[in-house]
Amino acid sequence: MEETMPRLTFGQMQLDSETQILSTPRGSVRLARNDFLVMQAIMRRNGRLASVSEIAEEVWQYPRNEPEFSNVAVRRSIKKLRGFMELTVGSQCAIRCERDCGYHLVNRQVVMEDVA
Repeated sequence: MEETMPRLTFGQMQLDSETQILSTPRGSVRLARNDFLVMQAIMRRNGRLASVSEIAEEVWQYPRNEPEFSNVAVRRSIKKLRGFMELTVGSQCAIRCERDCGYHLVNRQVVMEDVA
């Protein structure tokens, strides 16, 4: 089993693996278990692309625990996470979808600074 890091950071977001709290400068929320595991899988990649099946494998480490429609469960969690992120970090950080490839985090503040 992969060892979890106590705290993951991406842009202005921090995810605490002990409390399952996602924190931003404008608020924090304790995530439900699956939402937390999806966010952890995405944040661990630090902006690199993760397919839905890769995220599902990380969330449900044992095939017998994986729900029949795990891809739907992953997408549902991402929708909830995007809603929270929109309220707390606005357009600075986002979960982006690359059609038919997967998801990744984008720190738009860094992109804007790189352009200037």
